[in-house]
Amino acid sequence: MSEADLKINSKVRKILTENCLDLSLLRVSTTSGSVRIQGKLKKLSASTLSAREAVMLLGVLETVILRTTGVKRVTFSVDGWEKSKGKWKETAK
Repeated sequence: MSEADLKINSKVRKILTENCLDLSLLRVSTTSGSVRIQGKLKKLSASTLSAREAVMLLGVLETVILRTTGVKRVTFSVDGWEKSKGKWKETAK
């Protein structure tokens, strides 16, 4: 992994932290500016995310991460969610 990819990973983890997400349930990896986030979306607080909140959060995360210097693409592999035709949909659990 290049130094640039390590810096991107750090910035992405900071963005996830700023949005109060539990990083212990997410894995962030970057290769040549392509960011991949895998795992489960869960806020640090005890409350669970409603479907509407999760859709909004995924959209915000995607936008903010794509604005990060050096990021070419972001891909989410999040439990219970998939992006189809540009929109986030909840999948069967």
